[in-house]
Amino acid sequence: MSSSTNKSDDRLSYGIIILIFGVIFLLDKIGFLDNIPYGDNIMSVGVFSLIAGVVFIATQPKKVLGWVLLGVGALLNANLFFGWMSNYSNLIIPIGLIIAGVALVLTAKKKN
Repeated sequence: MSSSTNKSDDRLSYGIIILIFGVIFLLDKIGFLDNIPYGDNIMSVGVFSLIAGVVFIATQPKKVLGWVLLGVGALLNANLFFGWMSNYSNLIIPIGLIIAGVALVLTAKKKN
């Protein structure tokens, strides 16, 4: 794939993400999110990670970043998906970071 196609994919992905975040931010500022269920949870890093992950999976030929963002978003929103995990929510981020770090170290290619 040529570098111009990669730049085009990147611009599309980032453009969609910025557009969605802008719309969510505007809806929050005009008070619309206050009127919907779980609206207060939408303005969070976890939800933004989920959205960015979905956009990257849908628009990028290499899906790794999308899956990583989706995983981070799922971990950050684990208490919404799995209520029982709220007891362990303070451990989720450090354990997730350790797992991601180990995975990156183990899959890194050594340069000669």
